[in-house]
Amino acid sequence: MKNALICLTAIMLLSANVYANGEKEKPAPTKIQELRFMLPTLPGDGAYPVLKRKAEEFEKANPGVKIIIDSQPSAQLRTKLTVEMAAGNPPSVSWSPLNYTREFMKDNKIIDLRPYYNDPKNPEFKQWYSESVLAGSAYKDGRLMAVPHEASMDGFFYNKEIFDKNGWALPKTFDDILDLAKKARAKGIYLMVTGGKDMRFAWQASALLARTTSVEKANALALGPSMDKWNDPAFGFPQAMKKFNDLIKAEVYPPGVLGFSANEADQFFSRGEAAMYFEGAWKPGNFMAVGGPDFIKKVHRIDFPPMTDMKDAVPGISVGGTIVGYIIAANQTPKEIENCIRWVKVVSDPGFWKEVVKTVGQMQYLPAGRIGDFDWAPYPAVNKELYDAFQKTTAFVPSMDAWAPPPIDLAIKKTAIPGMVSGEYTVDQAVAEVQKVAIEYMKTLKK
Repeated sequence: MKNALICLTAIMLLSANVYANGEKEKPAPTKIQELRFMLPTLPGDGAYPVLKRKAEEFEKANPGVKIIIDSQPSAQLRTKLTVEMAAGNPPSVSWSPLNYTREFMKDNKIIDLRPYYNDPKNPEFKQWYSESVLAGSAYKDGRLMAVPHEASMDGFFYNKEIFDKNGWALPKTFDDILDLAKKARAKGIYLMVTGGKDMRFAWQASALLARTTSVEKANALALGPSMDKWNDPAFGFPQAMKKFNDLIKAEVYPPGVLGFSANEADQFFSRGEAAMYFEGAWKPGNFMAVGGPDFIKKVHRIDFPPMTDMKDAVPGISVGGTIVGYIIAANQTPKEIENCIRWVKVVSDPGFWKEVVKTVGQMQYLPAGRIGDFDWAPYPAVNKELYDAFQKTTAFVPSMDAWAPPPIDLAIKKTAIPGMVSGEYTVDQAVAEVQKVAIEYMKTLKK
């Protein structure tokens, strides 16, 4: 009887490990990492199918990872990313402008990438990026905050057809811009336009500041330790706003510029109602969209000219650099972070950029990494002009929305500059508004 019970027990235990079809019970599945990737590439964008396919390929190569593409419009992404970082539930990897990235690094919300850049398992980083490009993503204490993504380059774009038709010389100094504004008005057009409704003055603010003071002082003002000096002429911002006011008085911009969306400004430029446009390297794609292939052939790029009366400024400074990168949240396990590193290498690979360009048929941005051989011939000449300018520029300052802390940036492009354009503020009042916000921001640093 005892032996029979033993045999019965053994049979029951064996049966517990057998399915009805006779197969052994499978072990519990490994927990899948949901790697949420936040970026401003939307489902309707031409690059999205390439991104989606790369995610599927990555999942097949890494069975324990599921890529969640969290697409957000750029402005909403910044807000959502800030809220989620504060709440402790950020995306695993995210697209992020440098000024936001600095805030996250200050609060230790993102990882220091130095160990991964220096790890022999990741040779791609040193193959793709020069030391100067990597330095652009460094925090003030040397920690590396982001994997560089976008090679940002300013463009003082101009309609060559308008300049040729009127026999105008390209501006070589700031005073030339003011003189050209008068000539443009005499022809019934405006010299420049921008998306005032969308607060597209960040690039102009940086260009003016970089031409009124030294890079060292400008960085001290925007990044510290002189962040309480926005009203101090020694640091250039009052002079920069005075120069902007000179543009206003010269009627450089059309009267309704504060009501123009970026798209409306692009259309204004494509119709020939403005001769020039100052923005970033992505603009040719927008110009192509609104003006078509015939118009983009007319668009070319020059440097924003220097100011001959500003002795501290160093020639050759451009607005740009690597102001956008991919950040990795710190609240993850070492294994999860390793997966994030592998994914970031996929979307940072110059080959990914080339594939997107060929799929979309145009360049929406310049890559931060070295791209090697590339056939520029099928694309508008202005793209190569931007790339060449990026390669030869000796020093960069970021666009203000990736340079100054967000509250100060908003005070400049949402309050001070529009207030001057509308006539609500004098130069001194506009500067005072920015100084006030800077002082309040500095109080938060002491908490």
